[in-house]
Amino acid sequence: MAASWVLSECGLKPLPQNFRRPTAGFSSNHPAKVRVFRSNKSVTDLRLASAKISSACFRGRSWGLKVSAPLRVASIEDEKERVNGVNGVGDEEELEFDPGAPPPFKLADIKAAIPKHCWVKDPWRSMSYVVRDVLVVFGLAAAAVYINKWFVWPLYWAAQGTMFWALFVLGHDCGHGSFSNNPKLNSVVGHLLHSSILVPYHGWRISHRTHHQNHGHVENDESWHPLSERIYKKLDNMTRILRFTIPFPMLAYPFYLVSL
Repeated sequence: MAASWVLSECGLKPLPQNFRRPTAGFSSNHPAKVRVFRSNKSVTDLRLASAKISSACFRGRSWGLKVSAPLRVASIEDEKERVNGVNGVGDEEELEFDPGAPPPFKLADIKAAIPKHCWVKDPWRSMSYVVRDVLVVFGLAAAAVYINKWFVWPLYWAAQGTMFWALFVLGHDCGHGSFSNNPKLNSVVGHLLHSSILVPYHGWRISHRTHHQNHGHVENDESWHPLSERIYKKLDNMTRILRFTIPFPMLAYPFYLVSL
C-alpha cells in the first residue's frame, strides 16, 4: 500500500497528487522535516493524531508581537508641559502679557499677506458704491415720508443713521487715498460726502492722518486719549459713568459736532 499522508511540523496533511509517492520509509533532509510513512490506521485515527500534533506545534511557537515600549508613560501634565514649552509659554514669566512689547510680526508681513488684487484702486467701482449708498439714503427718506407713521420714524432713524455711517466710510477712504489714485477726485467726493453728514472733511482728514501717524501713542495720538490707572482711580463715580458707561460715550460725537 502506497503512503497517502505526510507528517510535517504543523500537522498531518494528504500527499499532493502530483508528487511521486514513495513506497516506504522517509524521504528527505528538507528543513521542514517532512516524513512519509505507512499506516494501517483508519483516517479518523490519523486525523486525531494530526490534531494533537498540530496543537503541540502551535503551543511550541511564540506568537507574541515584539513591541518596544517606553519605560514610563507620559502623563497629561507632562504633555501639557511639553506643548507649552514648544509654544514658548512654559515659564511663569512669559504667561504675563506685556502690552508694551512689540508684536511678533512687522507691518511688512501684514502687507505681504494681503492679496495683490486688494491693492488695485478702481475709481468706477468706488463711485458705484457712492451712487448705491446715496440712492438708499433718498429711498429711506422717501419711504418714511410716504408712510408717515409714528412707529416708522424710529426705524427710519436707525436705518438712515447706518447709511450716514456708510457715507462717512466712503469719505474716510477718500481721506486715506484708497478711493482712487486721483487726489482731486478723492478731495471732491470726500468733501461732498462728509459735508452731507456735517463732518468737516479737510479738518478731519488732517487730524486723522496725525492719528494714524501716532496710532496707539498715549501722548501724541489725537483721537485716542487713554487715562493712566493712577488718574482713573482718582475720578469720581459720576465722571466714570458719563465717560465709560454706555450710552453716554455715544453722545460725545453729537457734542463734537455742536462744538465745531
